[in-house]
Amino acid sequence: NLSNGKYMPYSKPNNVPLYVHSKSNHPPRILKNIPESINKRLSEISCDEESFKKSTAQYQKALDKSGYKFQLSFSPATSNSTVTDTQKKRKRNIIWYNPPFSKNVATNVGKTFLRILHEEFPKENILYKLFNKNTVKVSYSCLSNLKQTIDGHNKATLSKGREIIQTKDCNCRRPIDCPLSGRCLKQCVVYQATIKSNDAKPDQTYVGLTENTFKTRYSNHKASFRNPSMKSSTELSKYVWELKEKNTDYEISWTILKQAKPYNTATGRCNLCLWEKFFIICKPELSTLNKRNELVTACRHANKFLLKNFT
Repeated sequence: NLSNGKYMPYSKPNNVPLYVHSKSNHPPRILKNIPESINKRLSEISCDEESFKKSTAQYQKALDKSGYKFQLSFSPATSNSTVTDTQKKRKRNIIWYNPPFSKNVATNVGKTFLRILHEEFPKENILYKLFNKNTVKVSYSCLSNLKQTIDGHNKATLSKGREIIQTKDCNCRRPIDCPLSGRCLKQCVVYQATIKSNDAKPDQTYVGLTENTFKTRYSNHKASFRNPSMKSSTELSKYVWELKEKNTDYEISWTILKQAKPYNTATGRCNLCLWEKFFIICKPELSTLNKRNELVTACRHANKFLLKNFT
């Protein structure tokens, strides 16, 4: 109000506040902070206690309906809360572990994780300065709610009928020579290569991915098998050159493990990279040549969305 300088919370007509229920499957800290944060925000945008009480009835009703036993009360901000430190502070490099929270899980995941961290990286360990309770933090994450899960399922089901039918799955001159038996033009795939050699060693396997057609990636693999300067391109090419240097005959067969969507700017998630990491972690028999350090590599499919590529 410009005439008297008073202000209070405003909500649009017919706008009913709705909050997460106190019994929902959310981390306890989040449920505890919901009413406190609402109370703090309403107090900040109220000039005095009278204005606060005039406008908080609907918010109190929404909290009661959501199962919270919390009474909204006016708490003016203290003067020292706005004091900022002008000194430059060193930013710590913190590694966050965000396990999904579920009330169905009886194990204290955060406590167990920190205990394992302490056991595996004691103070005598050379990596202790990188992995300790000050540099590694735990914070539970929330999974999608039931509505989001149902909407996502419905969208995926309905979009199947609208997908553009690919006219060709293979463009090889001789279909019999296709590395994927007539499916070499498939895009956004996680694939597996199986190497059979004439020596006594067991068959070796390699898992890779490509956002382009498999045939494009296959051509790059063949180039790394022929060109000595590209022998270190992948773990697969390293192994092939190892066999070639020993004059060991080998045969490579290819198969598609999964077709998934690449990086999406809306979700910030790349299912293609996630599926590749899943097979390396959970299906080690499918990826005997892959190294564990491949799990920490950043998603390369997000690079095309960087601002520098649009200038």
